Amino acid sequence: MSLGNQRQLESSDLWPLQQENQCDFVSRQFEPKYHATKSIVKASLSVFGLRALFIGFLQLVAMVASLYGPIVLQQVVSSVETTSADFQTLLVPIVMLFVVKVFQAVVKTQSDLQNEIMYVQFTSALQNLLYKKTMVLNAKSRKLKSTGEISNLFTSDMWQVLAVSFTANDIWITPLQVVALLFMLWQVLGWAMVTGIVVIGVAFIVNRFLATASRNTWKELMEKKDIRMKVVNEVFGSMQIIKLNAWEERYYVKIRDFRDDELKSLWTGSCIQAGMIAMNYIAPVALTTVSFASYVLLFKQTLTASKVFTALALFNMIKAPMMRLPQIIATWMQSLVLYKRFTEFLALDERDPTIVSPTVSSNAMAIEVVDGCFGWDADKPFFNHLNVSVKRGELVVLHGSVGEGKSSFCNVLLGELDKYGGSVGVSGRVAFFAQQPWIQNMTIRENILFGLPYDRVKYNSVLEACALAKDLTLFAAGDRTEIGSKGVIVSGGQKARISQARAYYSDADIFILDSPLSAVDAIVQNEIFTKCMLGLLRHKTILLVTHSPEIIGSPYVDRTIEIKDGALVETVNGAKIGLDKSPISPLKARQYFTDDSSEDLLEDGVAVTTVHYQDMMLVSPSVKSPFGGHLEQYCLFTPIDDSQPKTYNETSGKLVVVEEREAGRVSSEVFLAYFNAVGGWPVVIVLLVVQSAWQGLQVTSDLWLSSWTSTGSTTTSEEFLDSAQYNILIYTLLAVSSSVMVVFRSLMVSGLCLSKARELVRLSKTTRSTMTHISESIDGAVLMRAFGPKQVRRFERLHQVKVDRNNETNFCSDLAGQWFAFRIQMISASIL
Repeated sequence: MSLGNQRQLESSDLWPLQQENQCDFVSRQFEPKYHATKSIVKASLSVFGLRALFIGFLQLVAMVASLYGPIVLQQVVSSVETTSADFQTLLVPIVMLFVVKVFQAVVKTQSDLQNEIMYVQFTSALQNLLYKKTMVLNAKSRKLKSTGEISNLFTSDMWQVLAVSFTANDIWITPLQVVALLFMLWQVLGWAMVTGIVVIGVAFIVNRFLATASRNTWKELMEKKDIRMKVVNEVFGSMQIIKLNAWEERYYVKIRDFRDDELKSLWTGSCIQAGMIAMNYIAPVALTTVSFASYVLLFKQTLTASKVFTALALFNMIKAPMMRLPQIIATWMQSLVLYKRFTEFLALDERDPTIVSPTVSSNAMAIEVVDGCFGWDADKPFFNHLNVSVKRGELVVLHGSVGEGKSSFCNVLLGELDKYGGSVGVSGRVAFFAQQPWIQNMTIRENILFGLPYDRVKYNSVLEACALAKDLTLFAAGDRTEIGSKGVIVSGGQKARISQARAYYSDADIFILDSPLSAVDAIVQNEIFTKCMLGLLRHKTILLVTHSPEIIGSPYVDRTIEIKDGALVETVNGAKIGLDKSPISPLKARQYFTDDSSEDLLEDGVAVTTVHYQDMMLVSPSVKSPFGGHLEQYCLFTPIDDSQPKTYNETSGKLVVVEEREAGRVSSEVFLAYFNAVGGWPVVIVLLVVQSAWQGLQVTSDLWLSSWTSTGSTTTSEEFLDSAQYNILIYTLLAVSSSVMVVFRSLMVSGLCLSKARELVRLSKTTRSTMTHISESIDGAVLMRAFGPKQVRRFERLHQVKVDRNNETNFCSDLAGQWFAFRIQMISASIL
């Protein structure tokens, strides 16, 4: 607090989370319990049960301590009513009340602290469990759950379920508190409280009906939200195609229709919520009115000052638990719906890690499939009796018509298709290039390194081989340029080459490349094939998927495999040219196309020595190279001059910069922005009038009751009872009017402010950590697994760090709030 008063706080100023509150530590305790029981509830009780009981005990003690106030109030008022009261008689209960209030403040603050710790731990455990589940979903399960549905589990669904951790003990302490207060009211008003119990019973019936309706509406809303989010994610993922075809208006109407349908359910839920809020205020008022009316009219008793003030204190105390109880019930009802969603997600089928074996029949083999049967459905396998083997160091080209299963065959080698028979062996470290390039919201360098240490020589070689060196000079920040979510600032060809560079930099043993050259033009295709497949990877095992007839017919390919009708047709390249006798350009000629410097080119493609390598890269990729001799004798890569290191403006390459924050007091513009977001002057004036009317009616009813009961000491019992019916009628009208204001206010907030809430939600979400990491992990799970378990563990650890950082901020914020609340309670106790 002192540091924050002097300057703006930074992340480094926050207290680090204790080890027992960190995601990794909590997950190691929680996950074994979950995997043993397959139940989030049972695992939570096993891990957090004792802490929850301790919190419940503290909350129970704090609740009992809060009941001491009305007892002291009754003693003091009763003593004041008698003429024999002295200062010492009044001092003792007041001092005791101060001690109890201080004790209550300490206990309640400690219970809130323990509750916050349990919340942080539960958040970490559940998020990590869901993230790990996301990493192991098989292809069939991924078809059942879209990226939007899974993302919802980490956002709105998560916070609703975690709200149960805050109300875990309230579900039984709150009813107990209501019973205790009713008992104390019975001691003050006698059997008149029977009518109060009837009011509470009616309130519970209404609240149960509203809670059930809220649960059904919430379930319907979540289903509609999933549908809308699925379309929104598809639009974001295909934004360039939509803009190219001018489909913006069509998709805008489609999303708007889904949103309107969602808003109908949201409006229904808001009306139900307004009804529940209104019941929270109406029930205590009805309880007060009916209790006083029955006490006077039915039981013919006179209200005294001690009874009225004590009863009012108890009624004011009972408002909070009665208002909170329906909210707790609604929270639990919503959590039950969402708990089923979590349970269904965690029960989805996982990828079998034993599908692919790391062993093969001989050391000469890198890939071996024997009598394999694979597919998505056991009744209709995609591949039957599949047999294929690839030797170490071979370059094998896989081709076939569209939809024949080339990508599915790659998934077989990665273990992503279900295996129904046979065996798959892949011996060595694997690097994978997906048909749809996967890009992280990081810099170009970070995308290429993919968690590996930076090796300047290897890195520059990979950049040159992937034809990226020249592209990087076009960016102000070079390879430190942030390329945004899904690579929004780079072209499709650049995304493909960055993804290839990531695979090649890994220096794996086996490269499974699914159409890596389809997104680049013919010249770049020739350059990459020459420098990568025949250069960097010339001693590696390569399975290359392509449609290019030049590559399929290239004499530098060891074998070609055609997929047709689920079967493999293999062709051995008997005319393969060894690398020691190959020209630099590997692709077959279709026509001669060169400049004047190559006029002496012979028909058989043997070139004179006057043609330079730089010229060759500018001609058609199908032209035979004018060079002969050994590959090693010629430089495949343009040397990068590192003697004068380039300087880049890294700031210009950042898409997300540190937000500028205002120092000092909050400006009036901020309040004005919220003011306008609510609806401006009309809405605010109406709300102020309604709120003032409600508060005025509340005060008027209390003053009327005080004025009426004060006549009990100056009039006879008969006169008091004669005026009771009139006074009760006025008090009832005031109470009903107050309740009407509450209903009107709730409906107004739910209705008029529903459209305005969208802007506030947008502003609020800018302060939250983005979901980029989770959505990227969902889309890139197959590629992570292909690169090996180390990469999966790296991303899991990265997720844990992000969860800890978020919890660290929330934890410090909540502690500051508890610090403030404790001091307010101490000041309140001191005022007594």
